[in-house]
Amino acid sequence: MMNRRHVLAVLAAAPYAASCSPSADPAVSWHEPGAGEVDPRRFALAHAILAPNPHNTQPWQVTLDGERGMTLYCDLDRRLPFTDPLDRQITIGCGAFLELYRIAAASQGHFAQVTYFPDGEPSPRLDERPLARVEFLPTANAAADPLFAYITHRRTNRNVYDVERVPDDALLLRATGSIAGFMGAAQWTTTPDRVAALRDLVWRAFDRELRTRGAQEETYRWLRFGEGEMAEHRDGLGIQGPLVGVLRGMGLLNEEAMLDPDSFANQSALKDWRAKAMSSPAFMWLATADDRPATRLAAGAAYARLNLMATALGLAMHPWSQALQEYPEMAEFYAEAKHALGADDQIVQMLVRVGYADPVEPAPRRDPSTLVRT
Repeated sequence: MMNRRHVLAVLAAAPYAASCSPSADPAVSWHEPGAGEVDPRRFALAHAILAPNPHNTQPWQVTLDGERGMTLYCDLDRRLPFTDPLDRQITIGCGAFLELYRIAAASQGHFAQVTYFPDGEPSPRLDERPLARVEFLPTANAAADPLFAYITHRRTNRNVYDVERVPDDALLLRATGSIAGFMGAAQWTTTPDRVAALRDLVWRAFDRELRTRGAQEETYRWLRFGEGEMAEHRDGLGIQGPLVGVLRGMGLLNEEAMLDPDSFANQSALKDWRAKAMSSPAFMWLATADDRPATRLAAGAAYARLNLMATALGLAMHPWSQALQEYPEMAEFYAEAKHALGADDQIVQMLVRVGYADPVEPAPRRDPSTLVRT
């Protein structure tokens, strides 16, 4: 007989697990990316797709231009129009993609010159125009970036964190040193009272999103239930465990249940996610003076480096983005977040918890060849 303990065991396995068979491994792209590639642009692409991005939508499309060029576009069908109505988070994910592309190119000695929005910046949302054009300069040799070694080890860690083990301020300072060229502010707090206030804020924003129909409908589109769906799509947020099929058959994980904030599945999930929020020992954030699309790309590049450096330092990192989202139901939390972070006159691009946690398996990724426009 199905009981609460069994249901919670399944939900606790979300969003990722690693019991897929090797032949159907949705995370196969993390294993020796770019192996055997003779085109350095494809080698770089195989690493760039491992970048962090919202809801794991992987909103990237590229063209390979001539012998040395690459142009990045947004796959407009992979945006999050309800929770990310200005495409800010999607653009940040594209900036992270570009930074991993540049780092991977440098690992082979290629200097990748990146030009943001070569045909002009879109407003208010992304459109068909390219986000960036990248050219390998044949006369410039790039120095290897030490962060390259951590691309395949980087994770978004959604586990409960060790609340008693607070990252040292000196360590967090070293992490921000990886983005010394970022034209914005990179800050953190380990102060107990401030951390407690931010835990409460991110939790209340998370709860509000769960109770907002449009946001839940959007998330449901990107949920992948069980090994089969994860292997088929190789994107989105995977829910995996031995009883997922049973629970789906019982209607406990169908669309109606997942959109109902008071359903057994969502109430169980809320309990788990609250524990995660309240375990946060420290928070970091990136803020900028403006919110131009090019600034968002730069913030994404900075976050990618920050996440890689955290990996190098043995730190876990997980964005809590709900309070930064610009849809009406989140407006009060958005204003509260800016004030709590001392950024009333700035744009907070990223807010993450950081600390120590048990490791997680890599998220699914599509085959890099599927991102290339023919």
